[in-house]
Amino acid sequence: MPVLVLVLALAGSFSVQRPTDIVRWSAEPPATAVRAGAVAKIGLTAKVESGWKLYAISQPKSGPIPLSIAVGKGAPFTLTSKDIVAPRAKTQDDPLFSASTQYYENEAAFVLPVAVPKTVAPGEQTVPIDVTFQACGKELCLRPFTQRLDVKVTVVK
Repeated sequence: MPVLVLVLALAGSFSVQRPTDIVRWSAEPPATAVRAGAVAKIGLTAKVESGWKLYAISQPKSGPIPLSIAVGKGAPFTLTSKDIVAPRAKTQDDPLFSASTQYYENEAAFVLPVAVPKTVAPGEQTVPIDVTFQACGKELCLRPFTQRLDVKVTVVK
């Protein structure tokens, strides 16, 4: 019996951490309805597990992959990445990449100005937001991962 307890304890210590366990994303729709032809301001928040870094939108391509936020393919909505309001990133020389890196710790909140075309039908619409990110700890980097968040937006004419 003691051997079985030891095996179960060891098996639990080798759990695989998924990117969504390390960085938890949430999205907030605009507080009010949005007119077709206008811009919907969607809030996006990342909560980063303690001891981990989420690499920033401004991260140079000479290291980990930069954060990328986009509207899912095939959706009628558009988002220009240069118009995203992002928090100021921390900067540090990172020995894992032998480069200067830009990152967020703990929490990062963004505002996404999503253009709603005049041709979108009134009513509740789903805006698919694709977030591609990479997170690293002191000795481990997780693979880049894309997470989809579906945000409900009410459109009026």
